[in-house]
Amino acid sequence: MPVYNPQAYAYGCPMIPTIQKSLFKIGKKNRRLAAELEQLPELSAFKTDRSRKALENLRQIYAYSPDRFDSLFDAMDTEGIKKKRPFCTPLQGLFWMIQDGKLGRTGSILGLDITRGDGDGSDRLVLNKLSAPQDYSLSGILNDSWNGEAESALTVNIHHIINKIRTRAGTDEYAHLTVRRSRKQLAGYVMDDYLRQKEMFDTGDWGTIETAVERSRWKRFYTVADRLNSPEVINYYINRYFFFRKTPSSGVYFTFLEKKAQCTDAAYFTVFMLARAGYTTFMRSVKWDEDPWDGLHTGAGIILNNGTYLLVSNYTGINAISGPFGQVAELDRRIAGDRKMIHSQWGAYYPPRYF
Repeated sequence: MPVYNPQAYAYGCPMIPTIQKSLFKIGKKNRRLAAELEQLPELSAFKTDRSRKALENLRQIYAYSPDRFDSLFDAMDTEGIKKKRPFCTPLQGLFWMIQDGKLGRTGSILGLDITRGDGDGSDRLVLNKLSAPQDYSLSGILNDSWNGEAESALTVNIHHIINKIRTRAGTDEYAHLTVRRSRKQLAGYVMDDYLRQKEMFDTGDWGTIETAVERSRWKRFYTVADRLNSPEVINYYINRYFFFRKTPSSGVYFTFLEKKAQCTDAAYFTVFMLARAGYTTFMRSVKWDEDPWDGLHTGAGIILNNGTYLLVSNYTGINAISGPFGQVAELDRRIAGDRKMIHSQWGAYYPPRYF
């Protein structure tokens, strides 16, 4: 029989337990899960009504099927170096799914049927066990959760902000965008433009936009860097967001901002993220011709505890993790794509001029 959640939910509703209370209840059954949840930025820094509601929904799901949830969490918890990572990235993804109302997809991962109650004006959950849960898949979690920005106060006020843009070019551009784009999409464009040229917006709106940027999922460099804390997550991010471009390397931050990269951009980006996440990194370049564009390639990765090399960045428009390789010669052959090499070295032949 379905189990009905007796707790009524509404934004700002005092009946929603505090974050601390929900974490305490989870911790009574699984202290490690509660500790990892507490590290998520949505629960450690922002503590909005929306995140408070999502956590309580997660708690209700966990209380209904703790064994299935624990098994999923154990698989997610292997991602990254625990003592170095800011938080568990796939657990954040699952939290986002619940926060964004993707209850059907959340349920299918756990082998549950999760819906919202109706008929009494509340927003309670209805839970029922179905088949066995799916095998854990990092890409599956990220596919379902990494789908853009969450709603924010900026979305509500977006047309008011756009109407006060101070530059003619900005006014003309947004006049076209407002016809074709949703409020949520427009909010994303405003945050991007604010990071590039905040002077185009009225100074009275800077605080609102800044708050939205600070709480956004994808706009702040170090917010995203905290999330990219394992080779597999970095590989997924590169393949999802990067576009290939054949121009001089522009540095880690501008690669993040523009999402355009060639092999050297991707290698520096990968080394930065991996080193920040606690890994011992390397960058390796090979040359099979003197042509500066089509005669060389740069890869990057981590040196494992046994001294072997795991190639994490091997970007050619797509990316794939390969190895580990026991010998540098094996690593070079993979980076060169089995071409006959004329030279190889640590680092990049043409490094970026700036970060």
